[in-house]
Amino acid sequence: MKPLINVYCLVIFLTACDLTGDMHTTNIKGYDFSLYEVQRYCSVKRLGDTYLTVDCSLAKLKPVTQQCEGEIYGGLADVEFQCKKGLWILTDYCEVKMYGIKDGGFKCRI
Repeated sequence: MKPLINVYCLVIFLTACDLTGDMHTTNIKGYDFSLYEVQRYCSVKRLGDTYLTVDCSLAKLKPVTQQCEGEIYGGLADVEFQCKKGLWILTDYCEVKMYGIKDGGFKCRI
């Protein structure tokens, strides 16, 4: 009887996990892309001493390229990242990680 209860609890748990929204597939409200796609297909390029631009390889991520930017304040670990309009959620869930002097990427809580 005990193994049957364990199997029943496991099935209930797995069903609950399946019903929750996954950030990998859930699009950002008002856009046809997710945080995962931003993290995977967008990078950061340094222009000049402090200014950072966002470059995305997927065409549907063009709003991120147009509405997001960054700035280096102290060193490569001290980066300020912000987005305009409806993409402010990226500012809350993602941060810029610099891989070197010129290039970086996004690390999002997904």
